[in-house]
Amino acid sequence: MTNDTTTDEPDESTDDRRNELAAVADRLADRATTIETTDPTADLTDLEPIGDALAGARIVGLGEATHGTREFFRLKHRLVRGLVERQGLRLFAIEANLPETLAMNDYVLHGEGTPEEALDGMYFWTWNTESVVALAEWLRGFNEGRPLDDRVRFHGIDAQYTSGAVGRLDAFLATADPDLRAAVDADLAAADDKGETTEEHMSAHDPDATDRLIERLTTAFDERTPAYAAATSERTTVLARRCLDTIEQARARRVAYESESQEAAMRVREAAMADNVDWLLDRESSDRLALWAHDSHLCRTENHAKRFGAVASLGNRLADRYGEDYYPLGFDFLGGEFRAIGVRLTEDSERATWSLDEPPADSVTRAFAAIGAELAFLDFGTLDAQERAWFDEPRAKRELGAVYYGSDGPADDAADGQATHNEWRSLTEAFDGLVFVRETTATRPPE
Repeated sequence: MTNDTTTDEPDESTDDRRNELAAVADRLADRATTIETTDPTADLTDLEPIGDALAGARIVGLGEATHGTREFFRLKHRLVRGLVERQGLRLFAIEANLPETLAMNDYVLHGEGTPEEALDGMYFWTWNTESVVALAEWLRGFNEGRPLDDRVRFHGIDAQYTSGAVGRLDAFLATADPDLRAAVDADLAAADDKGETTEEHMSAHDPDATDRLIERLTTAFDERTPAYAAATSERTTVLARRCLDTIEQARARRVAYESESQEAAMRVREAAMADNVDWLLDRESSDRLALWAHDSHLCRTENHAKRFGAVASLGNRLADRYGEDYYPLGFDFLGGEFRAIGVRLTEDSERATWSLDEPPADSVTRAFAAIGAELAFLDFGTLDAQERAWFDEPRAKRELGAVYYGSDGPADDAADGQATHNEWRSLTEAFDGLVFVRETTATRPPE
C-alpha cells in the first residue's frame, strides 16, 4: 500500500481559505442529508431524501470516484434497491460490454447460471466483487416469482470487446441461418478478440475480415429479420443484431485508436455507450434506467482522461438528449483504501490496495469532511444562490478509475500526482448531487 500525500504550503491566504471552507461546511451541515449505513440489507428510510431527488429522473446515473471502493458499491446497491422497491424501476445497466452481460441478465431474470460465472465472463475485474455478486443475488431474489414483464433486467452499455458478440452471433446463426454461419465462420473467428486488452490497433484483428463480416451480416439482418425471428424469437434476433452493432462499435474504437489517438478512441467509446443507453430504453419495457458507471463517464460535462485530453462524456450526451430527465449522482471520499492497478509501481502492475491522503486545498472533499458526517448526500438543487456560487467554481474532488499512478503521478512530480487522482470541475455543472464517504475500504473478490 502507498499513500498519495500533499501538504499545503502556508501562505498569506491560508487563513482566508480555511475561514471560507469553515463557512461553507457550516452551511453544508444544514443542507446535507446524513446516510446511516452502507449495508444493502438495511432499512431504506435514511435514503428517502435521495429517493425524492431521483424520483423525477428517467435515467439515474450512479457514479463512483474509484472503480475499487466497496462503500460506493454497497451504497449503490442500496440505491438500486430503493429505486426498484419504492419507485418501480425495472432496468439496470452497468459500464460493461453489452453482449457479455447477457449471461447476468439470464441469471437475474431466470436463475440460469451463477452471478460468479457471469462476472467472470465480463472481463471487467472492477465488477468481479462480492458487492456486485450481492446486488445480482438481490435482483434475482426480487425477480423470482414475478411476471416476466415486472422483473428487473440487467444489461451492459459498453462496446470495447468483440468476443462476446462473436460468440452470441455464432450461436444465433447456427439456429437461424446455418448456411450463412458456415460461410462467415472464418471471418467470425478473425473478428474475435478473445476479450483481450482494448488498447490495441485494429490492424491486430484482421480488419478486412471484420469489415466483410459486418457488411455481410448487416445485409443478412436487413433482408432476413422476419425469417430469423420465426426461427428463434423476435427478442433473440434483436439482441443478435445488437451484437453485430457492438462489433462495429468496438471496431470504430480501435480504428480511432490506431489512426488518430487515445482521445479519439475515448470519444468513440463515450458515444457508443450513450447510443446503447438509447437502445436499451427503446427496446426494453421499462421507461426508467439506473446506470452504474464511473463519475468521469456519468458527469454532464467532459471526461477528463488522465492520459489524454477531455472528450464529451457519456453523461454529456445523455444530458443533451434527455435534459432534466437525467440525474447524475457523483461520489467522493476523504480517506481510506481502494483497489486499483498500480501503474509502474510494481513489476507486473498488479491490482493492489492503495490510499490517498490530504485532498487539495479548497476542494469539495475538504468541505464535506468538515461537516463531520461519515456518510452524506447533497442535492445541488437545494442550494441557495450563495452556496451554489461556491460549487459553481471549479473545485477538486477525488476521481481516479481502475489505475493508480503513485504519489507523483505519470509525470513523477507531486503536483501531477494530485492532478491525476483528483479532478477539478464545476460540481453543479457536472452532477445533480453528490454522495460523500469519509473512510473507504477496498472492494473484495467474490468469496
